[in-house]
Order: sequence, then structure tokens, then C-alpha cells
Amino acid sequence: MARPVILVSVSAADTRADVAGQLERRYSADYRIVALGGADEGAAELDRLATAGEQVALLLADDGRTGDASLFAHVRRLFPDSRRGRVIEWGAWADSDVTRSVLDAMGDGLIEYYVLRPGPVPDESFHRSVVEFLIDWARATGGRQDVAVVGDDASPRTHELRALLARNAISHRWLPPGSEAARALLGGTGDAGGPAVVLRDGRVLADPTNTDVLAAYGLTTGLPDEQPVDLAIVGAGPGGLAAAVYAASEGLRTVVLERDAIGGQAGSSSLIRNYLGFSRGVSGSELAQRAFQQAWLFGAHFAHTREVVGMTIDEHFRLSVAPGEELVARSVVLATGVSYRRLELGDLSAFVGASVFYGASAVEARAQTGRVVHVVGGGNSAGQAALHLVRYARDVSIIVRGEHLAESMSAYLIAELEAAGVHVLTQRRLVGGGSASGSGRLDHIVLRSRATGEEEVLPSEAVFITIGAAPHTGWLDPAVKRDKWGFVLTGTDVVEAGGWPLARNPGSFESSVPGFFAIGDVRRGSVKRVANSVGEGSAVVSTVHAFLAEKSATEGHIAP
Repeated sequence: MARPVILVSVSAADTRADVAGQLERRYSADYRIVALGGADEGAAELDRLATAGEQVALLLADDGRTGDASLFAHVRRLFPDSRRGRVIEWGAWADSDVTRSVLDAMGDGLIEYYVLRPGPVPDESFHRSVVEFLIDWARATGGRQDVAVVGDDASPRTHELRALLARNAISHRWLPPGSEAARALLGGTGDAGGPAVVLRDGRVLADPTNTDVLAAYGLTTGLPDEQPVDLAIVGAGPGGLAAAVYAASEGLRTVVLERDAIGGQAGSSSLIRNYLGFSRGVSGSELAQRAFQQAWLFGAHFAHTREVVGMTIDEHFRLSVAPGEELVARSVVLATGVSYRRLELGDLSAFVGASVFYGASAVEARAQTGRVVHVVGGGNSAGQAALHLVRYARDVSIIVRGEHLAESMSAYLIAELEAAGVHVLTQRRLVGGGSASGSGRLDHIVLRSRATGEEEVLPSEAVFITIGAAPHTGWLDPAVKRDKWGFVLTGTDVVEAGGWPLARNPGSFESSVPGFFAIGDVRRGSVKRVANSVGEGSAVVSTVHAFLAEKSATEGHIAP
């Protein structure tokens, strides 16, 4: 296969030479560097590359235009996975016109970021920007594919396996059963009789469980032999991962249990733009994997794909872990977050998992190339999902119950959705859908107006539902007090509810049971933001230390 292209389209010959020269020295073994003049030459070359079936990994250009006339808009249409950087001269940020054009281009989703003209060789700051672009492109396109999933695209289990791999940062490719590539891997008909996972070393996992897949890849799924542990963290979303980093780094024997995938609900987010320290934004998966590696390096033990299904309390916390094991811990941090609320979908329920998805896993976005898709929900998760989908889908719409998006979505997302051409359908509910053609694949949905009650049928080939917030707390011991929705009471809410057993007040994140803490979205009164969950995960560890010191000093029992 031809090397992917890095295209440089810069008008000034000296700047173009500096950019192309640095790229040639560093990347020419793996990428083909093409350097051209202004935007017209760049557009013509993009058309030629698209016709030839080549890949464009990165466009670096000085085009300051916005809207559809921009060279960046042109490459986005032809190569939706390509990364795009605006080349500017050193010091140009002092020019208000340049600053405004860069901000407008980012706000409109035309570029990911700006790139400074490189200085003397080697300019490592320049190369850092380029490498980050190329890493993002490799992740979007699958990169090095260590694993193959062979399964029917209409099977929900095929989609589950692909989402599991993607959210655990395991690159993979999908192959339909019976295809030539599937036969090369499986032999015979190329059909394992159900979804199969083929590893890089040739091992075939036929109809595997999630635990089978991650264990075969080398991730830990078992519980530690030495118990009790100092701290059990239930849930590996942003809050749980932050707690794991701080607890393990401070010497606590820490175990993290996660039933689905590292990163939790946030891990499926295609781009988090407002997280501190990531000026270009960061995917939920990337953020989660960085935190996971950090906690692991400090010694935290991770039990992947292990669900906690029950809890009893004596002198310790005894967590029942499916299927039939127990983890004993001196303290617990609950960081399970919330799940998207299940909707009454009527006939559309038959398509859940194959073309109707709860959440918006990034792995599904590329599969929507050329399709008409809908996103249900008015929060930031819905906006991020729609912006990622619009890279690939022919038409993207957001369905909201309210009168406008401003009720629940950040202003920057609303502006980007408008610029990207995403439609907003207000005061509507999704009530059904199906396959009018009888093909078994979704081709339409049914919406009902909240104002008039009238129903309308719209063409649709995929639906992503990102609405509601339901905590998963039914397995907790009854001594852990919750509100009527299932959110855990902590701190002053515990005192107001009555029944706190100790003379001291509970800690900020401590529940009605001393030593059992709740952080993030599962806690009553939390702010539903990734950064807030990370902050709570970081802060709770000092309270855990205080409790463990108190427990060691008194050697008493926990009073339910």
C-alpha cells in the first residue's frame, strides 16, 4: 500500500521549504511528503489523491479562509480522518486578524490546531505538534491492527466486541464472515459460527466473553490473592482512575474493579474540548488510557471486566464480584458514574446494539460513512457525538425534548454544531422506527412532537442515544443511604438524613457508612463534568487515609 500523504500547502516559498524540509528529514520513510503552493494547488492535489484512492494523514496549510471555500473544508470532505493544522509565522498570534481566523477555524471544526513555522533544525516543538496529529490520525483509522473481529454487522455482539477493544485502546479491524480476509484467518468458510476474535499471534477466540478477550490480550481480570486490601475502587471512569493514581502513589494497596471498559461513560467520548491542559482537546479513551497507565505504574491492581454485584459489611467491606468471587477491603470508593437511561423505543428496540446505540462509541462513527444518523440528547455528550459523526455521515441531526440546546449544552459546542451543519430537531421524542424495506436493517425512525402529539417518519440508518442519568447502586448494602433516584448521600447530606454513627462528622465524600465513599456522578449533588469527577477522585484519598488511620487506631468494627 502506498505511504500515507502529508500535504503541505503554503503560499510563501521560504515557509513552505522550512516545513517540508523538517518533514522530509523526520517522516519520509513512512509518509510521502507533498509540498505545493497556495490553496488552489492544494485543492487540485487533494482531488487527485482522492481519485487515486490514496490516504491523506495530515494537511498543513496557511489558508486563512473559513467556510466551505477553505482548503481545510475541502480535505475534510474528501478525507474525514485527516488531521488539519493551520501554519502561522512565529509571533503571528499578535495579529488580531490571524488570531481571529485561527479561532474561527477551530470553532468551525476546520482545523484541530495551529502549527508554528519551524525554526532551526531540529525544531522539536514543531515535531511534537506533528506527532500528535499523526497519532490522532492513526487512532482514527485503526493504526496498527493487532486484532481482527469476524462477525455479522447486524449482530449486537459484534458491535460490543469492537467497542470493548476500542475503549481499551486495542486497535482492530472488522471482517464480515465469509470474506476473503476472514477465510485467510479462519480457514474454510471464514465463519466461526458466531463473532470471533483473532489475535495477532493467530489464536482464535470463538464467541468469547469480554473477560476472555482482555485476558488473552494480557490485561488482568483476576482479583489479588492477598486480602484485605486497603482500598477497593469500584468503577474505572475518570474519578475512579484519579483516586487510583493518588491512592497507589501514596502507598495504599489499591484494587480497581471495572465491569465494562476503562474510562467509563467518558471513555466513549470522541473529544473533550474543555479539559484543563489539552488545548486541542482529548478523546475520552486517550485520557482514560493515560490515567490507567499512570495508576498501574504506581502499583494499582486492575480487575478488568469484573462486576461488583453485592456487598456485606462486618469489620471489613466484602464485595461480591461476579461470577462468585469476593474482594475484602478496609475501605471502598464508589465511582461507578451513571448509565444512559433506557428509553421505550417500541419496534426500534429490536435494533439496539446493531444500529441503535446507547452512548456514542467512536468505533461506530466511521461505520456511518455516507449514512443518515440521529443523536438523541441535548447535553455535551450528545454534542460531542454529533460533531464526531458529522466527519463521516452524510447527514446528522440531534433530537432534543426542549425548545433549544442552550438549556443543557456548552456554548462552544452549540456554535461548532451550527458551523458543522448538524440539524437540531427540538420538542420531539423518539418513539419508534424500523425497516420498511424488510432488509432487517434500520432505515427509518418515528418522532413525536411534544407540542402537538403528531408523529413524523424520517429516514435514518443509525441512532445514538445519550440521554438521562441512572446510577447503578441497587447492589449496595442497605446501610448506604441513597436518594429516591439511587444517588448516594455523602457529607452534610448524610448528617441531614440522620443515622450517622460516629461522633465526628462524615468526610466530604463519605457515605452513611464510615469508610465507604462516593465520588463523581454517582454521588448526590455532584457536578456532571469530567474535570469535577477527577477532582473528587483526587481529593477523596486524603479522607480515605484519615479513615484508615482512625480504623487502625481503634481496631473497631464498622457500624452499619
